[in-house]
Amino acid sequence: MFIAAVRGLAVPARYVSGYRAEDAARSAPHAWAEACIEGLGWVGFDPSTGLSPDESYVRVAIGLDASGAAATGGMRIGPGQEQLAIDVQVGRLGAEE
Repeated sequence: MFIAAVRGLAVPARYVSGYRAEDAARSAPHAWAEACIEGLGWVGFDPSTGLSPDESYVRVAIGLDASGAAATGGMRIGPGQEQLAIDVQVGRLGAEE
């Protein structure tokens, strides 16, 4: 809704998918929006939390909408089974482990 409203005001907007660190030990898939604000560039907005994205947000993909910014995608034809397993670890560049 945020992206549609901003675009209705003739402001470019895009959908961002990625991860948000909930605390030091966990991160979760998340999505937010960015709008191109004159004089500032692309500014992040997270209407679902009421926050501005910060260093706890990790951008994975950008698109016009959710389908264009899907972190994974694919198509399957025919019988069989499938399984997808993902393990994501987020850390700061230059941080000591």
